Amino acid sequence: MTFTGRTAPLIRPSVLFVCTANRIRSPLAAALFRNYLIREGLPSQRWRVNSAGTWVQDNLPCPDEVIRAGIARGFDLRKHRSQNLNEGLISSHNLILVMERGHKESLQHVFPDLAGRVYLLSEMSNGNEEIKDPPTLTPADLQNLLDQMSGLLHKGLPRILLLARGNP
Repeated sequence: MTFTGRTAPLIRPSVLFVCTANRIRSPLAAALFRNYLIREGLPSQRWRVNSAGTWVQDNLPCPDEVIRAGIARGFDLRKHRSQNLNEGLISSHNLILVMERGHKESLQHVFPDLAGRVYLLSEMSNGNEEIKDPPTLTPADLQNLLDQMSGLLHKGLPRILLLARGNP
């Protein structure tokens, strides 16, 4: 399958967070990023921030434990429903941030024209670490996951903001 969609940047800044099932990591990362936009004084309604998964059963909610962890951090994922990554989602985002090397390699293989828009989240802060699913959904494991993603978003925010606007 070859990517046939848009290659020029969109005017509206946009970030798509990608994990496997779109029920834990990517919805949490998208919600954390929306909170960073608010803290930076950037009108979140002018941004397109979404999440999707590479191996998804569509329309499933986040697990209750994930919803509770989000509420404890100040955001509500009760309305989130899982969605599979597709060409329409990919073509409508300037920046695609994935959690694992396998996600990145898969996207770059299936959509070779995307190579310049797909990164590990950790690459935004010059890292190369993967963000794995938590071993369990205990509050402690979810807190560790949120801390890891929050730290990477904080360190990588300047580069994320630049690339999300379509600037190289």
